[in-house]
Amino acid sequence: MQDILTQDEIDMLISAASEPDQDLEEEMFGDDEQIYDFSRPNKFSKDHFRALQRIHEQFCRTYSGFMSAKLRNRVELRVQSIEQLLFGDFVTSLPNPSVLSIFKVLPLEGYAIMQMTPDIAFLLHDRLCGGDGEPIDRTGGLTDIETAVLKRQVINVFSSFLGDAWQEVTELNFQLDYMENNPQFLQLASDRDVIAVITMRFEFGPINEMISICLPHRTLEPIMKDLTQIRLFESLHQPDPKRIDYLKHKVRTAIIPVEVELGRTTVAVEDLLGLSEGDVIPLNKKKNETLDIKIGSMTKFKGTAGRLGSRLGVVITTVCDNDNEINGEGGNSSE
Repeated sequence: MQDILTQDEIDMLISAASEPDQDLEEEMFGDDEQIYDFSRPNKFSKDHFRALQRIHEQFCRTYSGFMSAKLRNRVELRVQSIEQLLFGDFVTSLPNPSVLSIFKVLPLEGYAIMQMTPDIAFLLHDRLCGGDGEPIDRTGGLTDIETAVLKRQVINVFSSFLGDAWQEVTELNFQLDYMENNPQFLQLASDRDVIAVITMRFEFGPINEMISICLPHRTLEPIMKDLTQIRLFESLHQPDPKRIDYLKHKVRTAIIPVEVELGRTTVAVEDLLGLSEGDVIPLNKKKNETLDIKIGSMTKFKGTAGRLGSRLGVVITTVCDNDNEINGEGGNSSE
């Protein structure tokens, strides 16, 4: 009978059914295409990632400049990578302990997370408190005092500049809610929730570590339509005149220290301890010589001392150029 299959034909049919046709797969998907994983849906497009990179690159530039001036040392912060993850995978990848700052993202409903290593936190605290900025060999979490200093001097500034960077898209206020040391205590989303993780490289002195920002898709969903490259470029071509006037006003009204150095001298400790009221300390300048007028630590002007009524003052006689900006370090001013 022609309808009856032989054993060899049956074996060939079973083999063909268990092994997919490679030529058919290549025709359908191509050699370089990846099969879509429905367990990890792509909720962030390439345009979204480009917009996030632009926002956080702007944030890195402004925050690096501010912290470099604050710490009086070079701070480098730059975007390393942006990727989509599941919240559970993100929490699992974090070291324990970590320094986790949880922000409310107002007016949106949701949270954002900033993570840094304890090594970064210890170094920043040491530098802010007058230390030399050398790595500290410590284990464990932050003390209450260290946490308070970081909140005031680092975390609040971080959230403020991050909100400014998002002004190109929409007005967001990153408000610190609380801080945590153990990643396992983060219960802000389910393990299957999709998030965008912005990883930034932080370089300060001998420290070269990573800082991460976690932005859940559920938090950003109401503004996803605005998070496009076109919207960002349009906003750059149309700067807000009110914001420009506000920045000019802030620059013009900024307060900077101006000091006049009357002279310098070296005194032995024995002589210093023996000083009493009425003693005279000779300086290295005569009364008719020009004095150094400093803006911060930089000598910007030369002048002569004088009196206007009952008030002492100095008359500017010369504006120094870059070659004359000396005497910026060493020694205290004598007045």
